[in-house]
Amino acid sequence: MAFAVVAGGLAAGTAGATPPAARPSLQQLVEQAAAVKVRLNLAIAQDSAVKTELIRLQGLVATEEAIVTADRSAEAAADANVTDATNRLTALESQSRAARHALVDRAIDLYEHPYLDAELLLSGTASLQELTDRQVLANAVQARTTDLVDAVRHDVIEERAAAADLAAAQQEAQSRHAIAAAQYQLLQTALSSQQQVHDALEARIHDDDAQLASLQPQIAALIAARNAQYQAQIAAAAALVPVSSPVLGPVGSYGLQWPIHGIVTQEFGHNGHPGIDIAAAYGTPIHAAGTGVVIYAGWESGYGNYTCISHGGGISTCYGHQSAIYVTVGETVTRSQVIGAEGSTGYSTGPHVHFEVRVNGQVRNPRLFIPGNP
Repeated sequence: MAFAVVAGGLAAGTAGATPPAARPSLQQLVEQAAAVKVRLNLAIAQDSAVKTELIRLQGLVATEEAIVTADRSAEAAADANVTDATNRLTALESQSRAARHALVDRAIDLYEHPYLDAELLLSGTASLQELTDRQVLANAVQARTTDLVDAVRHDVIEERAAAADLAAAQQEAQSRHAIAAAQYQLLQTALSSQQQVHDALEARIHDDDAQLASLQPQIAALIAARNAQYQAQIAAAAALVPVSSPVLGPVGSYGLQWPIHGIVTQEFGHNGHPGIDIAAAYGTPIHAAGTGVVIYAGWESGYGNYTCISHGGGISTCYGHQSAIYVTVGETVTRSQVIGAEGSTGYSTGPHVHFEVRVNGQVRNPRLFIPGNP
């Protein structure tokens, strides 16, 4: 855009028209600095995304660590329960085997001595009451033995079921722990990878910052040298300007005059308009508003054929919609010199000159610099 070119002051221009010693070196540095800025901004944007991902992964790792810890505790608790149940089951099975052996021995004894119990009951019995008491006691002992066997059998069944449940819980806890541990390892790997990317981007940003910092002084020095050269050209050209008043009207305190006689069709600032439009017959000569050096001369988007002249002190004038351009970049022109012809190129509704005054690249109302009317 011409705006960017003009805003850059005397650093602007088209290829091949500025002094050969300064133009290529300055252009190369400006382009290099622009490329570094683009790369730097891209690295900063990428690093911002990486930092966000790092924070997200760190949160996931912390959550997964808590899950792994909980699963380890659950697995340990399940192991302890299984061990306890196994020990209890072993003890009950031992008791059950002892009870079964006692019952088997008793059954064998009864089979071999079917009347032994009766003899024992009758032996030494002095009365019927004593016999009855012995029978009741024997029945009670038999009943307690049967109850004990049933209880042992019931406990064995329950303990086996409990052991099976606990073993299943243990297996589930081990499986959950293995899954959580694998996920944790994946997250740690991703976190490490993102950290490496972040470190690489940080290094690139540091290098680009250093390169950009080293380019700025070189660019500033070349621009200062070019400005000094242009100032010398302007001073030399000003010495050639006739002392008599120019034919285009009064000259303001900044050494500027109107570039063309005509009718103002649009003032500065109307609907954001950045200049003053002056209409005249198609092809009317356009004069330089002041002595200076041409810093832009070519096609510029909506402006069509567009010319900008630097007058020193940060002041420049620009002329749009020309039908023809008669000057080239780097050329020294004097006030009132014909620099082009009025036309309607670019975004234009009819023949006119779009006239701008800029201070350090920023548009200003031309009427603040030039008295009277075009």
